[in-house]
Amino acid sequence: MPDRLVIMCSTDFLWGAEVPEIASFLLRSGCEGLVISTEPPHYLPSLMHRSVLSALKDSLRNVDVPVAVRSPEVDTNVFSPNPHIANASIKSIEEAVKLAYLIDADFLVVRPSNKPIGDNPKIAARKLQSLMSKVTRHQYMAFELIGKRSELVVDELIDNRAGIIYVHGQSPEALLTHRKTVGVSLYVSEENYPRRVIPGMRGEIPYLLINPERRHLFRSDDFRRMLLRIKSWRNNFI
Repeated sequence: MPDRLVIMCSTDFLWGAEVPEIASFLLRSGCEGLVISTEPPHYLPSLMHRSVLSALKDSLRNVDVPVAVRSPEVDTNVFSPNPHIANASIKSIEEAVKLAYLIDADFLVVRPSNKPIGDNPKIAARKLQSLMSKVTRHQYMAFELIGKRSELVVDELIDNRAGIIYVHGQSPEALLTHRKTVGVSLYVSEENYPRRVIPGMRGEIPYLLINPERRHLFRSDDFRRMLLRIKSWRNNFI
C-alpha cells in the first residue's frame, strides 16, 4: 500500500468564490496540495480578470505544497469525430496549459473526454500524444482516462512528460498497477467518501486528488469534517 499519498483538493469545492481565497481556505483547512480548476464559466482563464490571475500567482508563490491545474471537464471531448468540438476542447486545454505555466504548477490534470475511448485505442493515444506538443519540455501532463479500453492506450504514450490518473469507479483497475499512474481521483460529497481500501493500488502512487461529486459552495465546517474523514481513511492503509 502507498507509503505517501498526498491529498490534493480541488478548488471546485468552493464553486463560485475567487480562486486565491479558495486556495488559501483549502490550505488552512488541512489540504496537502491544490488542484486549480479552470472550469467555465467562473474559472476559464480567458474569462478571468487579469488582476485575479495575478493575485492567484502571488498567493501561490511561496506555497510549499504540490499544485496542479485541471483543464475543463464539461463539454470536453478531444476524441470527438466532429473536428469543431475536438478543436474547441483542445483550445480549452491550451488555456489550462498557459495557466499552469503562469503559476509554475507542478503538473496538469486533463480529462480528455467524459466518454469512454472508442474502438481504436491507437488513434486515441495519438490524439493524447499530440496534446503533449502544447506543453513545454519542463511541464508534466497527467490524463484522467475512463472506460475499459483506457489501459490499451497507456502503453502507446511514450512521452516521459505524460502520466495517468486513475478515476475511482470509472477507470479500469489495471491502471492502478501501471508504471505511468501518478494519482487517484476521488469524487466525494459530505456523505459519500471512501470507506474501503482501493484494491490493487501500486505502492508508490504519490497523489490522491479529491474533487466534489457536485460543484457547489461547500460550508466550511462540512468541508473540514469531510477532509478529516478522508484523512482517517487514507491513514488506515498508509
